[in-house]
Amino acid sequence: MIISIDIGGSSVKTALWNNKKLENKKSFSSPDNWFDMKKELFRIIYEYKKIENIEGIAFSVPGIPNYDTGKIDGASSLRYIHNPEFLTIFEDEFKIPVTFENDANCACIAEINHESLKDKRDMVFVVIGTGIGGSIVYNRKIQEGSHSFAGEFGMMLIDGRNEWAILGSAVHMAEKVSEIKNMQLSGEEVFNLADSGDEICKKAVEELFHYLALGIYNLQYIIDPEIIVLGGGITAKEDLVDNIEKEMDKIMQYGQRSPLYPDIRKANYGNDANLIGAGYHFYEMNGN
Repeated sequence: MIISIDIGGSSVKTALWNNKKLENKKSFSSPDNWFDMKKELFRIIYEYKKIENIEGIAFSVPGIPNYDTGKIDGASSLRYIHNPEFLTIFEDEFKIPVTFENDANCACIAEINHESLKDKRDMVFVVIGTGIGGSIVYNRKIQEGSHSFAGEFGMMLIDGRNEWAILGSAVHMAEKVSEIKNMQLSGEEVFNLADSGDEICKKAVEELFHYLALGIYNLQYIIDPEIIVLGGGITAKEDLVDNIEKEMDKIMQYGQRSPLYPDIRKANYGNDANLIGAGYHFYEMNGN
């Protein structure tokens, strides 16, 4: 049995990973500094260790895990997490094996192991949350790229200036609408207001789906996967794929030679995907 931990920009989720199942799930809001983050993680890990015999810790993290330095390279909304020797800190404290993997890759690993995708070999996995990340799967293996930046889809400049991570994020959409309306709104609240007929919110939501569809269209014709799987918090929205496909119908008319319509699907595991993928990754790394 191991502890699986998913560190996200808004919250940290934890669970026990036992025989490919999650048990005793917990969560807390992501602190704004490393001292408090480490303190909370230590507290929860020690709580788990009191009740179970723990053989390891598996982390899903934002950024690029570097096993040579023990640090999390790259950039994320949790800027402070990229400075400490992350892996070493937890190995030294708990004296058990510790692994870490990119959060989008963890979600992808979970999906690859889902029964519904056993027959798929080439996939693109897009995680839509505070930002946008993802993974490229070829021959059922995640491709890292020459500089470990493969799958950093959020860095694409969709309109020539702004990154997809901003244009395609419900979090950033909510921030923009909140500023216009001079009131604090969440992404979910913007969606609800749009459904109620609020014109400002309707326009913002339509733009969000347009930019998501535009990025997915580009990925389809650059990578040519069998399917494109969407994960992240936004997948809780039931009509997500329908709305993206409405915008995709328009985009398909832009190109003169666009015969291939992307096969877009929602992820199977929802918010548990990163925890599940981190668990699978731990045992892959430790020969199980």
